[in-house]
This record gives sequence, structure tokens and C-alpha cells, in this order.
Amino acid sequence: MMKKFRYLKNCLLLFALLAISLSGFSQNVGISPTGAVAPNSSAGLDVNFSNKGLLIPRVVLVSLTSATPLAAHVAGMIVYNPAPNANVTPGFYFNDGSKWIPALPVASATGEMQYWNGTTWVVIPTGFPGQRLTVGASGLPVWGP
Repeated sequence: MMKKFRYLKNCLLLFALLAISLSGFSQNVGISPTGAVAPNSSAGLDVNFSNKGLLIPRVVLVSLTSATPLAAHVAGMIVYNPAPNANVTPGFYFNDGSKWIPALPVASATGEMQYWNGTTWVVIPTGFPGQRLTVGASGLPVWGP
């Protein structure tokens, strides 16, 4: 009789521990100075600081088409490339699942602007004094009077 009681007690304890641990895996994560701030329910990760930033992983990319030094291309991954290498300049990059795309492009000359055409960043050359940037008939930005 005593063996059955111990067995049932151990089974009940194991079931309680499993139920508690499973509920812990279904929550989002909040990081704050005190840990007292509840994470936003719509966020998987909620970083809440008034005097600190988020440091994105720094990865030296080999090229825009190579996943190296990472194991594979993963759509949605964001990294900061700290060093120039091949056709990759320092800056933020995101992965579309097959290649790295500059997230925040840098113009090469003063006054240049860039826009995202759905595939890549396109440079809009510097206009002349008095010109205004408008959207042309083709839907692309152009300088005009």
C-alpha cells in the first residue's frame, strides 16, 4: 500500500512540474532595469530601457550573396557589418532568405538621396538649385521645376 502511495505522489509531483514548466515556455520575454515591467503582449521580446540601446549582432559579411560566416541565409535576420569586404560596406543589413540587402544605405555624394524600388536602393542624383523633387508619371522620383 505504501509503495502505491509513493508512486502516486511521485506521479502527481511530476505532472505538476510539467504543467508549470510548459506554461513558462508560452510567454514572451521582457528585459528592463528592474525586471518589474511586464512585456508588451504583442512582442516576443520587449526591451525596456530609458538610457540604453539595443546592440545588433556584429557580423563581418563576406559578400551580399554568401551566408558566410553564418550557416545559412535566414529571411528576416538583421546584422551590422563592421568592416568593408568585397561589395559589402559597413552598415546594417537584412536577409531576404537568399542574400543580404543594405537596410540603411549611405549616399556616395553630398545631396544624393536614395529610395527603395522594391528590390534594391536606387540613387537619385543631386538636383540643381531651384528644382523640386516630385513623383513623375512613371511613379519614380524626379527633379523638376
